[in-house]
Formats: sequence, C-alpha cells, structure tokens
Amino acid sequence: MESKVAPTQEKERLLELDVLRGIALFGILVVNMSYFSTPALLVDILGLSKSEGLLNEIVVVIMAVAFEFKFVSLFSFLFGVGFALFLSKLQRKEVHAGSIYRRRIRFLLVVGLIHLFLFWYGDILTLYALIAFLLPFYLKKKNRTLLVWSGALLIMPLVLLSLLLLIGFDSGDSFPQVAGDMYDQALYAYSNGSAWEIFMQRLVDIAMIYQGYILMAPVILGLFLLGMYAWQSRLITNAKQHQGTMKRIRNYSFCIGFPFALLSIWAQSYVDSISSPYYVIQYIGYSVSGPALALFYVSALYVCMRSQRFRVIVAFLQPVGRMAFTNYLLQTLICTTLFYSYGLGLFGSVDPAGGFLLAVVIFTIQVFMSRYWLSRYKSGPMEWLWRKYTYKLP
Repeated sequence: MESKVAPTQEKERLLELDVLRGIALFGILVVNMSYFSTPALLVDILGLSKSEGLLNEIVVVIMAVAFEFKFVSLFSFLFGVGFALFLSKLQRKEVHAGSIYRRRIRFLLVVGLIHLFLFWYGDILTLYALIAFLLPFYLKKKNRTLLVWSGALLIMPLVLLSLLLLIGFDSGDSFPQVAGDMYDQALYAYSNGSAWEIFMQRLVDIAMIYQGYILMAPVILGLFLLGMYAWQSRLITNAKQHQGTMKRIRNYSFCIGFPFALLSIWAQSYVDSISSPYYVIQYIGYSVSGPALALFYVSALYVCMRSQRFRVIVAFLQPVGRMAFTNYLLQTLICTTLFYSYGLGLFGSVDPAGGFLLAVVIFTIQVFMSRYWLSRYKSGPMEWLWRKYTYKLP
C-alpha cells in the first residue's frame, strides 16, 4: 500500500503556506542572530544592556515588538498545518499513515539532535520532533476539541508565570555571580575556544535553554493543534470563502498581541536581574504576544493576498519557503562560521543593528539561492532526503 504514496507535487502546493514559511524563516533568523553572535541566554539574567546608541535601541524595540517569539510561533503553527496536510493526503490515498508518519518524525529528530549537539544549541527541530510524536493522539479529535486543547495549552504559561509573579520569585543571591562567570566563559569559548571547548560550552547552553522549553513546549503543542484546526476546518484551503473570519482573526489577534508586546518592552526596561519581578512580566508579555501576533501575520497575509498584485510580489518568497528545512540549517552553518572561533571569530563583536542588517543580507542571498536551486531541482537537498526516507523512495 505504501507504494501508492508520493511526496507533494509542485502543483499541489499552496502559495500562501510557502510564503508564510519564507517570512517565518526570516523572522527566526533575525531573532536567532543575537544568540549566534552573543551570550544572549545570559544577557537578561545579568540585566545587561543589549544596545548602545539610538539606532541599536530602535532595533531592539522593533525586534521585541514584532519578532521575538512571534516567528517561532508562526513556524509552529505552520508545522501543525503541514502535519494535517500530510496526513490528509495519506488518508486520501487509503494507506496506513502511522508508519510513514513515524519515519518522517524520526528523520526530523535525528537531524535535530545532530544540529543541536554538533552545531548550535538553539536548535528547534529536536523539540518539534519530540512534541510531534504526541500529535497522532489528536488526529481523530473534533475541530472543537482541537480548539479547546489549543487554547488551554496556549494560556498555560500565562497562568504559571502569573502564579510565579504572585507568590514571588527569587533565584538566589549567588546566581548573578555564577551567571557572570558563565557569561565570560561563553564569550571566550565561542570567540577563541577550541572545537572541544565550544562543544562543552554548547552542552551548558543546551541545559539552560531546555529549562526554558518547559514553558515553551505547551505553547508549541498548542500552536501545532491550532494549525491542525486551521487545516481541518478549511480556513486555510478555503480562505476566500472565510475572508470575514480572517479579518476578525486579524483584528482580534492584533488587539491582543500588540499591547502585550508593549508590556514586554516596558518590563524589559526595568529588568536588572533574573530575580526581578519585571523579568516574569516580560515573559508574560512574550507568551501572549508571540502566538497572538503570529496569528495576526497569518490572517493579514491571507487578507492581503486577495490582491493579485500583492500575490505576484510575495510569490518571490515561495522558493525560500519551499526550502525552509534546508535554509534553516544553512543559516546555522553560515552564522556559526561567521561568529565561532573556527571561522571568522566575530562572536561578541556585532551589535543589534549590525546583526539585523546581517540577517537581511543572509536571507536575501537565500532567496536568490533558493530560486536558482529550484529552477534546476524539484526540492531542496534536505527536503529531498526527508522525503526519500519518509516514503522509502529508491
């Protein structure tokens, strides 16, 4: 029966989804740039300033309002859409989807683990793969049930952080000194250390970032389910017939997300250490504004794409979105080569404005590179390997 199954053909692709993947890829690069180029994990803990000068301050504000946690939320939503699309195609072909889906996720997990431990601690693929193993549980749930589960998971961090704020939060008097030592160690390892020292520092950073994923994981699962709901309810496939709904989602999500994004900016200006209550308020702002503004970006794009002229313009981003898997990994290879000691060793020497400009340059190169590649091949190299393994292609 599996021989009947084949990867998605170009004519079956939805322009909007590929464009959204491309946009998400750019936003993720902009946010990740500070983690590639500085010990950003420790900046908030120590209450350090992220910028000096008006231009850098403007860039930091723009990133906090429009980028941070918004585009990883968008990418998570699109993963849920892709999961539902993938399984609906298998069901149409009347094949047993379980084994094919497990192969697909196993491949993602293996690539994610390699990326995580050997290249960059900020990998998201591993977490996606681990959470994705839960998705079959929701496969036959009604749309209303998916929506309820999604809502409950999305507000979970808000509830937990609010409780933490009410009962008080104390990281301990000695932690800032420890974090200061860790900051210096990370700065040295990535800018001047050996390959082994970089690897050991990466393990430390993985341990730190996965503590934060305790709060992030429910949000990602909630966005996966929201993406599944959007596909199964035909909001995505029949967007033209749901323009009224899309406009309401656009308006409501902006009215919710933007004030909370401003809240995160306000709180950030008062943070002087991880023990500050403003640190918790800042992440309350992120936990709400991230998913809300991600939905704003999705719905606003679908509304704007009613214009044929707009569709022609944004279609230029389709190739980079079709190669999102390849381009995500390529961003790591480019940035670690630029910033780590085995490359140019620029770690710690690029300010926020410079990092933003560099992200624009890298993404622009990826756009043209993707168009060139897909003019000669049907898919990106990592997408080809993923499909070959998933479908057992010769």
